[in-house]
Amino acid sequence: MIKTGPHLKQAREALGWSPAELARALRLAGGPDQGEKRVLEMESGKRQLSGPVCVAVESFLHGFKPLGFKNDDVMAEPPPPSKRPAAQPRVVVERRRLS
Repeated sequence: MIKTGPHLKQAREALGWSPAELARALRLAGGPDQGEKRVLEMESGKRQLSGPVCVAVESFLHGFKPLGFKNDDVMAEPPPPSKRPAAQPRVVVERRRLS
């Protein structure tokens, strides 16, 4: 369970990710440099770990990879958009019996 900065750092290292890669996976705001800075602050205890960050990192450790991440290539490009046509919205019609 991720509870402290050192736990976060150990988890990140177990994933084989840099602070910038973890920031990208967590979708931290502020761009790549700001995200990396936030991860390093969390790892050093200067910034508090939020519940969603802890849950996300634990899910990464259990095999979940965010969109655009592959097991063998962390910085892979996201897959291209689907070529299928958009689904048509369903119309629900309620039928009532006339008395």
